[in-house]
Order: sequence, then structure tokens, then C-alpha cells
Amino acid sequence: MAQPSEILRRLTQTWVKKLAAAVKYKERFTEDAKEASNFFDGQHNWMWQDAYARGESGYNQSIAPPSFRIQVNKVFELVDIYGSVMYHRNPVRTVSVMEYPDLPPTALGIQVQPGMVPDMLPPDQQQVLQVAVAESQDKINRLAVAELMQAYLNVTPQELDLKRQGQKWVREALIKGMGVMWTELVQIEASGDESQEPINVVGSFYDSVDNFLMDGDWENMDDILWCAKRCIQPIDVVAQEFGIPEEQLRKHIDQTSEIKLYKEGKSARRGKKDGVAQSNELVTYYKIWSKCGFGDRLKDAPKEFRGMFDSLGKYCYLVIAEGIDFPLNVPPSVLEQYGEQAASEEPQADSEILTRVAWPIPFYCDNNGWPFTPLYFHWKPGYAYPISHIRPAIGELRLLNWAMSFLATRIATSCETIVAVQKAADETIKDQILAPSEGGFKMVEISELLGRGIGDVVSVFQMPQVTKDLWDIISAIAQMFAERTGLSELVYGYTRSSFRSASEAQIKQENISIRPDNMANQLEDAMSLLSRREALAARWLLEPKDLVPFVGQVGALAWQRNIATRSIASLSRDFIYRVEAGSARKPNKATRAEQMQMAVQTLGPIVSNLIGAGIVEPFNALMRDWADSLDIDASPYLVPPPAPPAAPIPGPPPSLKRNVLRRGPVASQNLKKTCRLTKCRQSWHRRREVPVAEKAGGQSLGPLPRKPRSVGGNATQC
Repeated sequence: MAQPSEILRRLTQTWVKKLAAAVKYKERFTEDAKEASNFFDGQHNWMWQDAYARGESGYNQSIAPPSFRIQVNKVFELVDIYGSVMYHRNPVRTVSVMEYPDLPPTALGIQVQPGMVPDMLPPDQQQVLQVAVAESQDKINRLAVAELMQAYLNVTPQELDLKRQGQKWVREALIKGMGVMWTELVQIEASGDESQEPINVVGSFYDSVDNFLMDGDWENMDDILWCAKRCIQPIDVVAQEFGIPEEQLRKHIDQTSEIKLYKEGKSARRGKKDGVAQSNELVTYYKIWSKCGFGDRLKDAPKEFRGMFDSLGKYCYLVIAEGIDFPLNVPPSVLEQYGEQAASEEPQADSEILTRVAWPIPFYCDNNGWPFTPLYFHWKPGYAYPISHIRPAIGELRLLNWAMSFLATRIATSCETIVAVQKAADETIKDQILAPSEGGFKMVEISELLGRGIGDVVSVFQMPQVTKDLWDIISAIAQMFAERTGLSELVYGYTRSSFRSASEAQIKQENISIRPDNMANQLEDAMSLLSRREALAARWLLEPKDLVPFVGQVGALAWQRNIATRSIASLSRDFIYRVEAGSARKPNKATRAEQMQMAVQTLGPIVSNLIGAGIVEPFNALMRDWADSLDIDASPYLVPPPAPPAAPIPGPPPSLKRNVLRRGPVASQNLKKTCRLTKCRQSWHRRREVPVAEKAGGQSLGPLPRKPRSVGGNATQC
């Protein structure tokens, strides 16, 4: 059997070939992305460079370029308008429970009669009822899980600045065709005390699609079996993370790369940028998430190693760097411990190699689960990568820049003035014409010896003016580009002609929002998938100490009891992760204010009638929404809730009333006398306890003397 170092070296070479093939498969997408990026922020004259204009896919093979070269930056306008509206703020994430069908008992063969108890049913039907009760209790638990997960998913975007990451994500998708967000675990300082350990937080972060690679064997992204992320880090960070000496990594830096990026020369060194001074020694490596095993069953893998690592499973994680003869996360020492068991026996569950090659977050438990979340708007049949929103309008954009450049040159030429002077004229006349003017005037003296008028000696020619046809052609080209991309005049907020009716304005408004609304829906779908990824990662990685700053002590305990005990597959299957429709887009304040004005006029009279009955909540809710649409404080317009009713005066005990009813009219009269006697005594005691001031001297007389009690029927007379 080969040595572990030789096995790892040859498998690493196999993965390097796969990465290079993935770069080649991505070339068409990369070329289109690079072209759109140059139209977005490239040099003003890059379109006229021979490498682009006269290349294989160029547009100009024989015409000389104009002397004045400009670039009409329509791509910047598109990105700025669409991107600003689509991702204006972080969306509101919602987590709901997957609802099971609500079936009646008769659907299960249970006939419930009035007055029956569960014990009266047959044993099989009692078992069905027990299952139904258990399912109802599980639904209550799932509702608690959904509420707790929703609270966490709506706190972390603010903490990790998801808005800035998402805006980069959207803008790159508009320019290049696809943006990528990676769901990862990061550490943040929660207390500011360096002596305390940082807390772990799960979030999603933008990384350029240029650093993304995927399996090139398939025409559909849903079918790929591996993906990779290109990373560049300082050499000391990589050495510390993977426990590899810096000297061994430095060999990697000194070698040239076989995984060539777009138009990268053969002598390009990994981790280096042309013309840019570096602050650190950089190492380029690739993180690979594989669903096809460790790599021993790949097409170019050595046949003698085929099946050697089947015991590791098909979900493997590797870190490959050119120049290093082994994966950075699996050094030869680990494989030596694994030994010959890799070919014959299954390793233990706690084996070090299993821990090292396992996915950091098991996204594979979810349907089509990967650590990345793509955002794209236009899918291309027969190709795994999408196309840019700019790609269909590249022809019109080239022609528009070409025409505008020639128009600018023509304008400059038309502004020239040609002065013709007879050859026989004196040289002093030519010098006087070329001399600078004074005060806006120029004096030219002509000798009388010539015997001719000034018009015969000097003539002025005016160059032909720019015709209207050229402007009409440019306007037609711009209109074609607007139709391709959706940048019509209404998007800019103006119209050339007034609307003839309100229905015409409504129809145009609805039609102009078809494409932006569709793109916004695709963004919301991607954001929903992103929140689903973060929920699975949070369940897998977070501990109670990491949750306390976001959901509190009680929430952390509930997480441990209800979420940590659930499987990741259950979290992805039993719950629905969505973002509220339109919550990420820029709100239309004018439309919102108009809608609330109509709501106040319609619902105001209805809910205001409830105030007299002591029900103020509907009216206050309407006022809050109305004030929010106008960005004002609603507090002065809210109706305070009514005061609670006064406590009733206690009457005679119920037992006494029942006795009176039983004994008849005589007892009723005695009860009335007793009540009058009680009231009289209370009044007398109050008067007795009130201090009375003497008229002379102002001294208190003290309590009134007690009146002797009379015996007989007159005792009740007061």
C-alpha cells in the first residue's frame, strides 16, 4: 500500500485539475461579467482598445476610431435605480409552522355520539385519539420553536450589518448576473472585555462571484456535486488555523498557479496582484464542499485508490492549496493514524479524520443544501451559470457609445472655422488674422497695393452642422436599450406626454412595474432561502451563552429544550422560512399616505362608534398606521382607555337573603329593621368620632358621650 503522503499528494493533484476545469467551464460567464463590469466602472475609453474592439468578439474591424471617445454609463444608471429600490432595508423574517390537514373524526372511522367519553371507544380508536392529542401538543411546541427562531433571525441582521452585505449581493447580481452569500459562523465581542470569550453568531456574508466555482459536469446548478470558494489570507493566519509551519506554506507562495483565473498569465503568482504593493504574504486556497466523497472516485483519481475512503461518506470537506501536497485540513499525520483501516474497516465515529473532513455545517440535510445562497434574475438554459441583466443589451450599448463618440467628434469638427487667404496676400495679413484679439475685436489692415476688396482677399468657410438624423438615430438606440433593460422614462420619473385618462396612467404604472416586481420576488425568495440556511446553522453551532444576548436567559433555556433537541432535518421540513413581501424594498410614501387617507375616511366613522362602548383599540390602531404613513408621532391622536368601573357596594350576605325568602313577609320586615339599625349605628359612630371645637377657647370637647341603649321596640327608631 502507498504511503499516506503519496496518497494525499495524488488526490490533491486530482482536485487541482477539477478546480482548473471548473475555471474553464466558467469562462463564458466570466467574460460577460467582465464586460458588464467595464461598462459599469471601466475607463472612459476602454471600449476602443484594440483587444476589445478588434478582438474575436469585437465590433470594429476596419473603421478608424473617433478622436473623442466617451462612454455613456447606462449600466451605472440601471444598477443605481434598481439596486436602491430592491434592497432598501433589511427584510422582516417570518418563521411559520407547517400546517397538517385538520381532519374530522369521521375521516378516521371514529363515530362520536353525544355524551360519549374516550374510554367508551374501541381500543384502536382510542389509540388514534392519543395520536391526535400528541400531535396537538407537538404543534404547540413547534409554535414556540417558530417564535423563538424568528426572534433570533430578526436580531442578527442588525448586529452583522446584513443591509450592507445584501446591497453588494444585489448590485453584483445586476452587473455580473449572479451574486453569492455564504452562511458562516463568526465571533463578536459582546462585553468589550478581552478577558471574556467572544460569542458565536451565525450570519450570511457577501463574497464576489469571481471566487465561486462549482462542478462543471452539469447544465443545472441543482445537479452539481461539489462547490468551492477561493480564499486569500495572510500566511500566518493560514498557518495558525490549520497548524502547518509557515515554511511549508511559503513554498506554495513561490510557485506559479495552474488554476488560472480569467485571462491570467502563465507567470502569475498566486496571492499577488499586478501593480499593487502587498502588506502581507498571502496564500490562496480553496474550500471544497463535496457530495461525491473524498475524491478517490473522481474521474482522474488513481485507480488503485478507488474506494479507499468510502468509509468517510459522500459528504466531505477539503481545503486545497496548490504547492501543498496534501489537503490543509488533512495532513499526512492524521492519515497515518487512520492507517490501513481506511481500506478495510470503518473508522470510529469520534475519529479525528472524520471530524476534519466533515462539513462545518451539515447543510446537506436540507434539500439541495449548500453553504452558499445564489441570487440571479435570468437563467440560461443549457448552462449552469446565469446571464447578466446587461448581456442582452450589450449590442445596443456598444452602438450607443460608438455613435456618441463619433457625434462628439463631429461636433468638435463642426465648431472649427476655416479662413482662406489668397496666396498673393501679404504675410502681414496672415499674421494679423492669427494674432490674439483685444476686447473681442481684431483689426486687419489690407494694403491698397493689392487693389482688391477684403472679401476678395480673405474668405471664411463654415463646416457643415450636425444633422437631425444623427440625433434621431441615437434616440432610437437609447430607446432600444431602455426596452431591453426596463429603463423607460417613467423609471426616471418623467414622461414626454401627459396621460389622457387615469386608466391610462394606471395601465402604464402596472406595466412598468412588471420586471422590477419580478426581480424583487426573486430577491425575496433568495432571502427566504438565506434565512433557512441561517436557522440550520444556528441550531447546529450555537450554545446557550451565545443566545443570551439576543433572546435572553429564558429564551436560551427554551432554545435548549425545544430547538437543540430537534434534528436539522426537522427544522427544514416542519417550518417555513419567509420574508414579508415588500419588506426589503423602498416604501412608496405617497402611495402609502394615500391608502391610509382612504382607510381613515372609510373605517374612521365605524371604529369611532366603538369608543362610546369603551373599545378604543381599533381606533388607536388606525391612528398609528395613519401617523406612520406620514412619519409623525401618533401619541397626541390616541384615545386613552376608559377607567375601570367602580367596585359595587356590598349588600347583605346571600345566605341571609335565602333565609328571608324562606321565612316570608315577617322575616323581610325584620331584615329591613336590621338594615336601618345598622345604618343608624354607623351614622352615630361617625358623628361621635368627629372632634367638636368649643366656642370659647377653641378646645376640643372630645368624643360625644355614649347614649344609653334603650330596650324594646323603640330601639330601631333613630
